[in-house]
Amino acid sequence: MLIYLIDNTLDGQGASPRELRTVLGRMREGLKILIEPFHAVSPARVQSLQPSHIILSGQSHPWDLYPRGSLAGVFEVIKKPSQPILGVCGGHQQMALAFGAPIGLMARLEPGEGYEGAKRERGFFPVQICNGGSGLFKDLTSPITVWHSHFDEVKALPQGFECTASNDTCAIQAMKHSQLPLFGVQFHPELFDEVHPDGRKAMDNFLSL
Repeated sequence: MLIYLIDNTLDGQGASPRELRTVLGRMREGLKILIEPFHAVSPARVQSLQPSHIILSGQSHPWDLYPRGSLAGVFEVIKKPSQPILGVCGGHQQMALAFGAPIGLMARLEPGEGYEGAKRERGFFPVQICNGGSGLFKDLTSPITVWHSHFDEVKALPQGFECTASNDTCAIQAMKHSQLPLFGVQFHPELFDEVHPDGRKAMDNFLSL
């Protein structure tokens, strides 16, 4: 197996790619993981690598700060997947953006620019699984408890997607495409512990697709 892990941080120093790589390496012995920045991604690059799975990491800044056109290659890969793709947190939002769905702050609590003064969901919180447990949520019992760390959210489902998890803070906590192997989660399944193991199971389910 080769996991193509797309680093969605602007400066390459964000925690999400590193945390994903560390956890993936521990979960499957002999798993190969290649990390490349979002602006280096293209359908031709994916075709040359032939990864078994693709993971879109969280981002480091609000999406409107990313250079215009720098996400075009990732969007092409997302819209025509030849292998399962998982979007984690910002990667979940990126998947929605690729299909033209709106992204925005959960709420603004006080004046500010960007994430300053914005509402943030951070910590372990319960999430309700929608439409039964399958795909990422196979063999998991609702509600699951998973780690969250985000300001933004997907405001409306992209065309062709269905909501697969939700909570009171964020209505679209997870989604999947009805025809394509596309899965997005607003939370961080890679950040689990012995008391909260549900994220690990969701990650393992993805790797088993």
